[in-house]
Amino acid sequence: MTTGQRGSAGGRAPGTGVLGGSARSAADLAAEMRREFESAVATRFGTQPQPDPVLGALFQAFAVQLERIYQESEYVFPVAVLDDLLNGLALPARLAHPAQTVVSFTNIDQRERLALDTELIGNAPSGEQIRFTIDESIEISSASLAFAGVFENGKLHSVAGARVGSAPILPGSTPLAMRGAPPTLLFAFDSDAAHLSGLGLFLDVASVESSLIEAVSRSPWQILSANGAVSELGTLRAKRGRGGVTTLVWNDTPREEDDLLAATGAAADEAADVASAFELSAGSYGKQCVVFPPVAPERRTRTSPPSRFADALSVLLPEKSQDALDRPLIWVQVPLPAGLTRVADELQRVALHAVTASNVEIYNERIQFDRMGSAVTLRPEGRSDQYLLGLLSVSGEKGDAYVNDSSIAAPAEAGRFRFRSGQLECRPHRQPTGRFDGYAMARFLFCDGARANGIEVGSLKRIASPISNVTARVANLAVSRGGSAPPPYADARVRFAELLRTRDRVVTIDDVEITARAFEPRIKGVDVSTASELGPHGVRQVDVVDVRVAPGDFADPDSELPRLGSLLQMHLQQRAIMGRGVRVTVLSYA
Repeated sequence: MTTGQRGSAGGRAPGTGVLGGSARSAADLAAEMRREFESAVATRFGTQPQPDPVLGALFQAFAVQLERIYQESEYVFPVAVLDDLLNGLALPARLAHPAQTVVSFTNIDQRERLALDTELIGNAPSGEQIRFTIDESIEISSASLAFAGVFENGKLHSVAGARVGSAPILPGSTPLAMRGAPPTLLFAFDSDAAHLSGLGLFLDVASVESSLIEAVSRSPWQILSANGAVSELGTLRAKRGRGGVTTLVWNDTPREEDDLLAATGAAADEAADVASAFELSAGSYGKQCVVFPPVAPERRTRTSPPSRFADALSVLLPEKSQDALDRPLIWVQVPLPAGLTRVADELQRVALHAVTASNVEIYNERIQFDRMGSAVTLRPEGRSDQYLLGLLSVSGEKGDAYVNDSSIAAPAEAGRFRFRSGQLECRPHRQPTGRFDGYAMARFLFCDGARANGIEVGSLKRIASPISNVTARVANLAVSRGGSAPPPYADARVRFAELLRTRDRVVTIDDVEITARAFEPRIKGVDVSTASELGPHGVRQVDVVDVRVAPGDFADPDSELPRLGSLLQMHLQQRAIMGRGVRVTVLSYA
């Protein structure tokens, strides 16, 4: 995957070699051949040859062919060798980052699970169409958000997004005699028999770095029982999913059962290979989206409004609808840390049937062996500004799956592929009759990098994949952001040197600096200090790493810098001494 992406990145200036020297251009080679020809004629016949346009055209044509050989020796071959070394040493791939937004589905007439390969189309400011796929598989249904609110500092505040029939519940607040209680989020849902299974929720906050979102991802989510109480059976905990989405799991189930539940949910559909082909890192909006797990029948409880909130709820509802919540609904509360402040100000609105979507495009390529050969350069529609993220699958004309060329378990007649340096190389499958496949179908993941940034709210509004809800509509609730191109080839060489220098371990201060600079070449400076902090297993030493960057080096610094900090911290922690922590802070130059 890494090789294909680097091969499609492009961008090298003509005549510049990537190994430090200068590639020979066709013009230079043609001029040199003319000089050598003139010198040879003068030496043999003692006279200067007259200009010959036919001979000049031959020199130029031959020079073009030689230029390609120089380019392969200067670029293609070294890239292929370097990529093989990086893959063999298991150095993490550095791919392009897709842009991320939040989408919400409406006009739903039946419950349906949306697969990970559900494609959506938006219009960029330039007018071109940009494709997105959802980050987590969710279910859409006729469920509605009946109430969304925040209890804080003795007041219950209503939050935009809930509706009573066709009337929206407007933001407001009313006093509540519960002083001293910690802040709490309160939601009410009106759903079908499947309860909250697979539903997605978007918490729109004033800032992407809001402390509220971090608190929500660490707090329990509690579905109230039939008598309005909190129980272990209805308590969920949060974990991080694809794209940084907060996925909820049941608190009373072991980790193995969590994995089983996931297998019946997001990973059970035919598009599970999308998740395995490309590990989608946390995006700008991931933490703001929450996805509920499958809800077993014994957990599908409903109740009347909690008694401590009942009187205040009627005050916040629209006129003539004060009793709209006086019926069994699904009530969920999220108790927050006592020290958290300005919760009601931070939470702007709540949207149901919402999930993040990233600029990941699924591209299908038919490789016709008799016409295209067995090696194909991966560049959709000839574009060099699209970046390869991963290979989903390769299959023959009869549907037989091709295996990686390095596989030793597959039979000799199986179709095989090799994926490197921007090329897919195939060995056709041989059928029982002895006939070889005439073609193969390959599926890839691409993204547009920074070109997918800046899609305005409401500009993503078409569902490209066929779904059962033919009347369903989609719209993005946030501006897309966070897309960026991959690092160039020269940075890959630095990363390879880093692996050799540190042996993929971070022990000394120099190791930290080398590893950080190799992980992100745009880092200008690294400062390392040591501190002690109280962790889950007692006091431990922590390496405090402050990295300095110039915001102008990033396409979307507000989105990319927080992601850089979390990814670099994970990268360093995986290589640190056992029992020692790492904490990374990204600082910007003024």
